[in-house]
Amino acid sequence: MLKVDNLTKIFGKTRAVDDLSFELEEGDVCGFIGPNGAGKTTTMRIIATLEEPTDGQVRVGGESIHEEPYRIRRRIGFMPDHYGTYPDMTCRDYLEFYARAYEIEPKARARRIDGIMDFTGLGDIADKKVEELSKGMRQRLNLSRALINDPKLMVMDEPAAGLDPRARVELRYLIRNLAEQGKTVFVSSHILTELSEICDHMLIIDQGRKISFGSVEEIQRGLREGFEIRVRLVDPSQVEGLVRFLVQRPGIQDVRPGENGVLLFSLRDEAERIPALLREAVNEGFSVMEFRPETPTMEDVFMRITGQTNGGNNGNGA
Repeated sequence: MLKVDNLTKIFGKTRAVDDLSFELEEGDVCGFIGPNGAGKTTTMRIIATLEEPTDGQVRVGGESIHEEPYRIRRRIGFMPDHYGTYPDMTCRDYLEFYARAYEIEPKARARRIDGIMDFTGLGDIADKKVEELSKGMRQRLNLSRALINDPKLMVMDEPAAGLDPRARVELRYLIRNLAEQGKTVFVSSHILTELSEICDHMLIIDQGRKISFGSVEEIQRGLREGFEIRVRLVDPSQVEGLVRFLVQRPGIQDVRPGENGVLLFSLRDEAERIPALLREAVNEGFSVMEFRPETPTMEDVFMRITGQTNGGNNGNGA
C-alpha cells in the first residue's frame, strides 16, 4: 500500500529527510518515532503530497506521487498535528464542507457523514459548533475529516498530543478498528508505550535517516545483548546467598540486589540457558517466586537507539 524508496528532502543546507526507504502492506499499523526535528512531519507531508521531495520516490497503491498526485490524494487521509477549523460551523457542517470538496455525490454524502460520526463518536454532538468542542472531540473531528473520502492509507501526525488518558485509549481503539477495516495506518507519536500496543511495525528515524524498522519484538530483540533477568525470592534473607551462587556461574554479569527479595542480573547466553539456570537455583534450595527476562520498553529502545546515532538529534529536519 505504501512504498518509500530513497526519499530525500533538502532545505538549503539541511537534509531533513535522508535516503529513507520502507514499505507497508494493507492493514498494517506503523508507528513513526524520532526526536523532535528528526524529519517525521516532513516525511508525512511528502507522503500526503503536500511537499515535493528533493529525490526519491513514494508510491501509494502502486502509483507515484509524482505522476498521480490528485488520484493519490483521494486514497489518503491526512491528520496533521494542527489543522484549520471554522469556529462558526457545526460538526456536521464542517464534514459536509469537506465531503463537497471531495465531490461526494449528494445522495451518498449524508450517509457517509452519519457513518463517520457514528464511528468516531460524534453523532450526539453533530450540531455543536466546532469552537465549543474539547481537545479530544476536536481530534475526533480531525479524524472524521481525514476519513471523509474513505482513504486506503491514513497518515496521522501526533494524533494523541494533548489528549487525556481516556481519550488516548479511545483513539487507540479507533486506530485498531481502522486497521481491521483494511486501512493502512502510518502514525507518529511521542507516547511510545501506547504505540507499541497498537502497532504492527515501528519506524525509528534520527536526523532524517532510518535507524530501525521492524516489528516491536524484532526491534527489542535486536537491541538486547543477552537477557536482563529479574528474580524475586519468597525469603529475602536468601538474597546474599543467591548473589554468591550467581556470580560463580559463567555468562552472568552485573548482579544487582534490590529490596524485598528482588535482584537483577545480566545473562550473556542463549535463551535455552534460562530454564536450566532456574532449575539449578531451585535445586540449591533458593525459594524462587519469580524468575523472568525483562523486556526493554519502547522508551528504552528509543533512548538507546537514538543515543547511538552521532550523539542524537542535531536539530535537522522538521
